[in-house]
Amino acid sequence: MYREGAELITQKGLSPFSRAILGLFSGLFGAVMVLIAPPTDKQIFFYLFGGFCLTVCLACIFTGRLRQFIGSSIGVSVFFIAGWYLFSQIISGEFISGSRSQPSIINAVFFFILFGLPGISYAAKAKFGFAK
Repeated sequence: MYREGAELITQKGLSPFSRAILGLFSGLFGAVMVLIAPPTDKQIFFYLFGGFCLTVCLACIFTGRLRQFIGSSIGVSVFFIAGWYLFSQIISGEFISGSRSQPSIINAVFFFILFGLPGISYAAKAKFGFAK
């Protein structure tokens, strides 16, 4: 059942209602993040996260190969972000932190397993929309 569901999502995507809700909220979050970016050294992070949310919105709007390309790009970017987080924690982080909200090697491993691996898995299955 899991394989059939994963294959269906890779080929056909979410339902129109789910895509509309996800697209609406990710578009709103992206626009708000871009608009409220403070003029400090952290401004780039607001723009990057806003751009990520707007990219998710675009993936919800489009269909077919373009959606698979955008979705694969999102999956690869999440994989690299998770890998960078894991690498940075291995280099200079604690093994176990006091809480789940604090960075640690264990939290980075969980993030990589829960988000990075599924992201690269989707990109490999969708093949950036170039597969027939």
